[in-house]
Amino acid sequence: MRILYVVSTLQSCGPTNQLYNIIKHLDSKLFDAHIITLSPEPSKSRWNDFKKLNVSLSSLNLSRLKGVFVAKRRLGDLINEMAPDIVHSQGIRGDALVSSLSLKIPHVITVRNYPHDDYPSKFGNFKGKLMALKHLRIMRSGSHLIACSKTIRDKLNRINIKSEAIQNGVEVMPGRADRADLPEGLSRPIFISVGSLIPRKNMKFLIEAFNRISNRDRGSLIILGDGPLRPILEEVAGDSIFLVGDVHNVSDYLTASDYFVSTSLSEGLPNTVLEALACGLPVIISDIDSHREIFHEKGGQSCLIRIDDGGCSLTAALQKPEQQFRQIPSPSDDSPLCDIFSAKKMSFEYQSLYSRIQK
Repeated sequence: MRILYVVSTLQSCGPTNQLYNIIKHLDSKLFDAHIITLSPEPSKSRWNDFKKLNVSLSSLNLSRLKGVFVAKRRLGDLINEMAPDIVHSQGIRGDALVSSLSLKIPHVITVRNYPHDDYPSKFGNFKGKLMALKHLRIMRSGSHLIACSKTIRDKLNRINIKSEAIQNGVEVMPGRADRADLPEGLSRPIFISVGSLIPRKNMKFLIEAFNRISNRDRGSLIILGDGPLRPILEEVAGDSIFLVGDVHNVSDYLTASDYFVSTSLSEGLPNTVLEALACGLPVIISDIDSHREIFHEKGGQSCLIRIDDGGCSLTAALQKPEQQFRQIPSPSDDSPLCDIFSAKKMSFEYQSLYSRIQK
């Protein structure tokens, strides 16, 4: 069965990593994977990683402006040439283009965010709301709609958009602490947070809560990631807070740390939290729907904190983190994490979906 994946680019980010996990575990005896990207690849691309999976790769290589005029025709020509059995898209651009072609073959869409939560924060209130309405209209077009979490599925169902959930999955690949280029002057416990430095990730809230801990009990906080808010965050970060920026070996930093923290305001099913769990870290996470989904599955290794109390519950959890958790299991191939949030399980569920659609 030939599966064609349509995405904007293969930029190294959460959705691309999930696509990689799907394709990596495809049964090559049953499925033949092809990818079409719409735009030129950015500097941080996983194009070569996908090539190593022996995936057929093509790109329209169009700027967003040029794509407005010719992308639909070129994509349609390529799809006719490849003759796939199923087209699977993710992201508003890929979803919109494939939907506009009115194909006579099945179209699978993976939804990795709830548009009304994500787009206004990312693109501004006016543009974000228009994009959200557009994406939701595409989702109502009759495609096979897959939510990356039960949380997203339930939110879509509440606005009468029917979908099924296939939860994100990660590989259990603990890093090595000696490979993390840790900042000098760290003290234990080491807390770590990973994410783009944008409003939705709520890093300022985390920094301010951490700053309230007394020096004697504070430990250290490492923040991995970059973004437009970095200058503001650097201004408010105390001496025990280290904004490292983007790194290629996140798992090594996770392994070197003691606790993972996410104070995000909205998520689909966050890779960073799942990766922290896979590395054996206990996680302190904001009380939002997607984090509650993780807490429901991994309560012994996760702690929910409120984000509507001015940071009081977060400060308390950071001050005495060892009191927030039950006994923490070591990650292994037999751990509950692997049964629930594994990359292999996620891919098998997509393969089952493809086979079911073709019957």
